[in-house]
Order: sequence, then C-alpha cells, then structure tokens
Amino acid sequence: MILRRQDGSVDFTKKWEDYKVGFGSLTGEFWAGNEFVHQLTTSGRRFALRVELESYTKLHIYAEYKSFLLGSESDNYRLHVKDYCTTSTAGDSLSYHDEMMFTTETRDNDLHQTLNCAVAFEAPWWYKSCHQALLTGHYGENVAPNKGIKWVQPFGNGIFAKKAIMMIRPLN
Repeated sequence: MILRRQDGSVDFTKKWEDYKVGFGSLTGEFWAGNEFVHQLTTSGRRFALRVELESYTKLHIYAEYKSFLLGSESDNYRLHVKDYCTTSTAGDSLSYHDEMMFTTETRDNDLHQTLNCAVAFEAPWWYKSCHQALLTGHYGENVAPNKGIKWVQPFGNGIFAKKAIMMIRPLN
C-alpha cells in the first residue's frame, strides 16, 4: 500500500521532503514515500496499481492499471501509469496525470501557465494543468471545490471520496 486516506487524521498538505520520505502510520492514514516507491518500482520488476475509493454514500469503486512506476527524484518523481483495465468500476481519472512530475508548494512541476497547482489546490500531486484525480486533497465531504479527495469518474467535480487507497503489486 502506498497511500491510505480513511478519517482525516493526517494532514496531507506537506512539503517535498515529507512526500519523499513518507509520513503517517501504517495502521492509519499514510503516504509510503516517493523515494521508497521509486526504488521499489524500478527494481527490475513490473508493477500494477489498484486505486480503491469509497464515497460518503458508501459507493465502493476501484480502478486498476497494468503498469505503474515512479521516476527518480532527479526527474521529480514522474508518474508513469498506463494500461487502464476497462473492467474497473471507477473511470480512468489517473491516466490524465500520466508522465507528470510531482508538484509541491515549493517545487512547481505542473504544466499550468500562471499558478502552482499544489498551492491553488492545497495539496501536492502529479498535476497536469489541473487534475482529474487528487488523492492527497483535504479530507471531508464539504471542502472547497476541487480541494478534496477527488476522482472525477464517476464522482464528478463536486463529490469527494471518504476513503482512498493506492496499492501496487508485482507482475513478475
């Protein structure tokens, strides 16, 4: 497991170094750390990604990708996520972020021309010009627009997830 959001007990508005080394608790909310995930996913094995989400109305959905890895810190932990499984029950909101570098308030690596998306949406993430998925967003059902735990398909822009998990598994 590389991310768990379940109760809002951990503030995910953190700095580059926090996301690099990881934070939280394995028994609660946490981020495994970009460096750890990079080392693991570039160790010569191929990895798949599964994202599980639960809405505040108890809708349980998931999205699977047959290929996942994170680039190195020198490449700003670039996200590589490909081969969305069409049998998934959640739409493909993460492919929009494929090939994007990780952005925090102090490292603006998104493609937006006029703002730093991590500052604007108050959460580090692999932003493009904006986002269709944001699993590091603020916890809660009634947070500001586009600042919550978001997965556009099928939730839409104004509905946030109550629980989110990102987990990887080796394919070979």
